[in-house]
Amino acid sequence: MDTATKKDEARFEFGKNWKSFLEHNLSRERVEQAKSHLLKFLGRTNLEGMRVLDIGSGSGIHSMAMIEAGASEVVSFDYDPDSVFATKSLHAMLGGPDNWKIMQGSVLDDEFMASLGKYDLVYSWGVLHHTGAVWHALDNAARCVASDGLFYIALYDSDWSAQDPSYWLDIKQRYIKASAIRRRWFELSYVSRFILEYNPLNLGRLIRHARNYKKNRGMDLYHDIKDWLGGWPMEYTRVFDVIPRVQRQGLQLSRVVMGEANTEYLFFGPNCSREVDRIPLPASLDWQVVSLRHEADFKSLNGGNPIYIYGAGAGGDRVCEAVERQLGRRPDGFITTSDSGVRDGIKVIPLDKYIKDAPDGAQILVASIYFDQIAFSLARSGVKTFWNAYPYILTRL
Repeated sequence: MDTATKKDEARFEFGKNWKSFLEHNLSRERVEQAKSHLLKFLGRTNLEGMRVLDIGSGSGIHSMAMIEAGASEVVSFDYDPDSVFATKSLHAMLGGPDNWKIMQGSVLDDEFMASLGKYDLVYSWGVLHHTGAVWHALDNAARCVASDGLFYIALYDSDWSAQDPSYWLDIKQRYIKASAIRRRWFELSYVSRFILEYNPLNLGRLIRHARNYKKNRGMDLYHDIKDWLGGWPMEYTRVFDVIPRVQRQGLQLSRVVMGEANTEYLFFGPNCSREVDRIPLPASLDWQVVSLRHEADFKSLNGGNPIYIYGAGAGGDRVCEAVERQLGRRPDGFITTSDSGVRDGIKVIPLDKYIKDAPDGAQILVASIYFDQIAFSLARSGVKTFWNAYPYILTRL
């Protein structure tokens, strides 16, 4: 992974981890899985005729998949010398193709990035948030997208974390400072809590999870656990911050997929004629979104103004209860995409009716797993200020 930090700052050995992955886990099946995931997300059957830039190539397996998918040229770079070495080893394995160039460099180096030129596809999966300057990295990466090109990135999203982000940031810093034995303890503790759920009878689940994990971009569970626990430096992002930032670079959103720690985004250039999904959003998107994680966060609401909860399911019930406990009042209504009626004595209003009749000062609390899609609908309706209560719901699941 591409990580540029001060030399005296502790950082995870990303490259060594990926070299170990190649030595113990590389297989033809994993390369095919990496290629399948890439093409499926792009909505393509191949990369023929496309120049591709792989920012933070890591193990090199995805650059290799791009070459095998027919890319006319792949340029791979990474800040970590061991990742560069790993990528070069796969280059050699393919016979040293001339259309695959590998170098060491930093996405935070403005001069280096400007020297790379423009590409039909710029790809950076799970990298930019490990640079220590995620927004600078994101801007530099986006500038390499051709006017008719595609931009495929994946970033950690704090609103999709059941634990407070500060919990994981602390774990990562403690992990990289730990001895080898202490690191094994961190890894076993992670498996015990988050996969086995402290139940040895779930051992079969762990075995199936490990066996099937390679279907996730062709990666390996054990090396990804180490990468997750040790991934420092690290910054969280939110979909509400990433999309407007990239749009200011002149790119538009094609698709976004949430559900894992990394949220995947696909953007396209203003002159893109390729067949891609297009999510219509206002050209100037300035979301003002407060994320609610702890029940005390609900006190940021104005108890004297109307309160509406977007989502009338179980999540909406939990948010309704939090509002009652913290503000001493019930919400004024539930908002749904199209349903109407009454739920537990509270009116349920379809979005279009709410937009038409919204009272002054109304506050919307989004209480749904589909908070990204709801945010798009709200933006198209002119609503850019709301509270995202899904992080709070996650802590209650």
